[in-house]
Amino acid sequence: MFEKFTEKAINVITEAQEQAKLMNNAYVQPEHLLLAIAKQAKGISLKLFKNCNLTYDDLLKEVEKRLRFEKAVGGKSTPFSNEFKNLLKNTLDLANKSGNSYVLFEHLFLVAIND
Repeated sequence: MFEKFTEKAINVITEAQEQAKLMNNAYVQPEHLLLAIAKQAKGISLKLFKNCNLTYDDLLKEVEKRLRFEKAVGGKSTPFSNEFKNLLKNTLDLANKSGNSYVLFEHLFLVAIND
């Protein structure tokens, strides 16, 4: 599946996994992707976050509140939730509809903020 993702897109997904792991969450959720995007934001995504007065720290507080009861019980890897898998599928669909043969960071950004 990830063979169609650019390096930047894979990096943000890897960062989402890291966010879930750091928060000791049982699954990688769409909220983790939004955190990862905010952390790596540049260009248009950074402008949008700034225009909305959203910082990584603000988002982190909200995500921690939302996911505080979803703690991992152990294990080395944090699997993708069904919601996250659906988000990745929607990202692939968006890339295809827009005529791109690769999934870009921007596709992930658009799907994450739409979700």
